[in-house]
Amino acid sequence: MPRTVLLPYSIPYYAQIASPSLAEDIFVHGFDPVNDPRWAESGADSPKEYAYWVERACGVACLKMCVEALGGPEISLVEWARRGLQRGGYLIRQAEDGRLHEVGWVHSALARMAQEMGLQAEARPASLIELVGLLEAGWLVVASVSYEAGDDHLQITHKGGHLMVVFGAIVEGTEPQFLLVNNPSGRRADLQAGAHLPAARFAEAFSGRVIVFRAGH
Repeated sequence: MPRTVLLPYSIPYYAQIASPSLAEDIFVHGFDPVNDPRWAESGADSPKEYAYWVERACGVACLKMCVEALGGPEISLVEWARRGLQRGGYLIRQAEDGRLHEVGWVHSALARMAQEMGLQAEARPASLIELVGLLEAGWLVVASVSYEAGDDHLQITHKGGHLMVVFGAIVEGTEPQFLLVNNPSGRRADLQAGAHLPAARFAEAFSGRVIVFRAGH
């Protein structure tokens, strides 16, 4: 008999774009986010600053969801991104040919930013079964997956590179069947807040790295 593992509090949803309804247009069809009419809600100073973070804000969107779910302050998406940059939390490396390569959000830096808000937080490895165990122990989980997991029209081609919040699971025996997630880059409403991702698909995209959060003591 399947059982549902669910954290006993609600988690707000924030997309990495100001208008979640434009996700498919922006991420799939090339709509320029500078034309997002709600860009200012991100906390950016200009449409250009907002557009820069649209493709890069999954980590801080997840951090914002977790901090607010656990009683922390409401800080705008782009302000979180600026703070992360200041702390070396967004990794950009220079290749031998001089080109810049964006590695993405450093998990330990996101954990430290949550700790600064009074939360318990830790970056660590986890298997899929261990991830469910973390939820059962009361941890809110941010998982490293391929962005493809949030678009059911795409085949999974790699692991990691994107972050989403995992707040529940539907489990049969010890095996998760579905993960309940808030995905900041979900292409449609049913793939954004409270999305049910099949565990087999999630596993294909999962890097085995998580950041876990709990209220501070």
